[in-house]
Amino acid sequence: MILPGELTQHVSELRRLVEAHFLVQEASLDGVLPSFVVHPTADVRDRFLRLRAQVEPLDLLPVLRHRNGRTVVTFVPRPPRSAWRWQVNLALLLTTLVTTFLAGYANTLGLVEAGYLRSPVGGGLAFSLSLMLILGMHEMGHKVFAIRRGVDASLPYFIPMAPPLGTMGAVIITRTPSPNRDALMDVAAAGPLAGFLVAIPVLVLGVSRSFVISPTMFEGVNLPDPLLLQWLIKAILHPAEGMVVLGHPILFAGWIGLLVTSLNLLPAGMLDGGHVTRALLGPQLHRMLSAVAIVGAVLLGYWLMALIILMLMRRGHPGPLDDVSPASPGRLLLGVVLLAVFILSVVPLGLPF
Repeated sequence: MILPGELTQHVSELRRLVEAHFLVQEASLDGVLPSFVVHPTADVRDRFLRLRAQVEPLDLLPVLRHRNGRTVVTFVPRPPRSAWRWQVNLALLLTTLVTTFLAGYANTLGLVEAGYLRSPVGGGLAFSLSLMLILGMHEMGHKVFAIRRGVDASLPYFIPMAPPLGTMGAVIITRTPSPNRDALMDVAAAGPLAGFLVAIPVLVLGVSRSFVISPTMFEGVNLPDPLLLQWLIKAILHPAEGMVVLGHPILFAGWIGLLVTSLNLLPAGMLDGGHVTRALLGPQLHRMLSAVAIVGAVLLGYWLMALIILMLMRRGHPGPLDDVSPASPGRLLLGVVLLAVFILSVVPLGLPF
């Protein structure tokens, strides 16, 4: 293993590794880090991946960047390979199952008292399991593609919360950046796509078990529906003019699933949408769209989300290891698909003024 303070002693070895894949035009030291100006080629993505595999046993990560019109390879120490503490993930998962059950139980009491449902326990379980399935598939989408793309990522950390939602979602933590823009795109997109695909049958089931009633028959909070849910209600329930839909707990779980999906797809910071814009459009447009996302979150009524994005912007985005190779055309198409998912999922709470 090469330690940071010893890197200067290994410039020759690292140069030999770089020259096996690139034409080295210049070598220098940036502090204690070796830096190599290389000649870019059409297959730079594949060459860089082979270099990354070769230096991995040295506990180093290569970084490929454009600097002052030149293509530069540098090296940074790889984060320590310590084991993830899965016990923490399990504890948070079990806690969130409890808090989402309590949220579902509390939200179902009114339906039980009005005679629409028989048991708040059944409603609580239906809500909790449906919501956790959507969130779990979202995070496991990230995890599976992180493994496939060689990104060191944790298991999901679920975030418990008091009713009425029972959770603030879940996150995974990565130790190493994505190898290139394609990999960054894949890992970012896999989560919202997996969650969205699971949310669709959950919503279909929830809508089919919901009730079409007169607005005077039940007092409750009238939440705005995302576009996808509006379509499903019209297709399955065919409500008459002036009637409203009293949602089953499963429908509410699907509604929250779409809400989480759309918020994650805001093109800002280290959110899924931020990773997508960073992969497709680069660092400058990523910063610009992060600022736009703050305005969008405020206009949609999500003040807390706007504050979170503002904090994420201060951290910045490290980008992939290879930030020279552009995203492939297939990832551009994937970006269009994600935009469609956002449009179908977004829940406009309304203007805050």
